[in-house]
Amino acid sequence: MKISVSIARILVGILFIFSGLVKANDPLGLSYKMQEFFELWGMARFNSWTLTMSILMNAFEIIAGVALLLGWRIKLFSWLLLLLIIFFTFLTGYAYFSGKFKNCGCFGDCLPISAKESFLKDIALLILIGFQTK
Repeated sequence: MKISVSIARILVGILFIFSGLVKANDPLGLSYKMQEFFELWGMARFNSWTLTMSILMNAFEIIAGVALLLGWRIKLFSWLLLLLIIFFTFLTGYAYFSGKFKNCGCFGDCLPISAKESFLKDIALLILIGFQTK
C-alpha cells in the first residue's frame, strides 16, 4: 500500500509541475480562459484580476508538485491539491456537460485536450489525490 501511495504522489507531483510550467509559459492564455468562465457566469467584474490569479495558480501548481516530489509537507499539500482538484473537476465537468467550452486550457496551447478528456483527467487526479489524503 505504501508503494502505491508513493507512486500516486509522484504521478500527481509530476503532472502538477508539468501543468504549472506549461501555463507559466503563457499566463495570459490562462487569464483569457478564466475571463471566458467569468463572463459566462456573469462575473466579469473579476476580469481585471485574472492575470494575477493565473500567475498565483501556476506558482501554486509548481510549488505543490515539487513539494509532493520532495516529500515536504505531504499532508498539507495533498489537502490543498484535493481542494484545488475538486474545484477543477467542477469547472471541467461544467465545460464538458454544458458544451460551452471546447477545451479547458489545463495545459495551455501546448497540449490542447477536449473538455471530456480534461474532465476524465480530473476524475483520475481526484482519485489519486484522495488516495494520498487518507
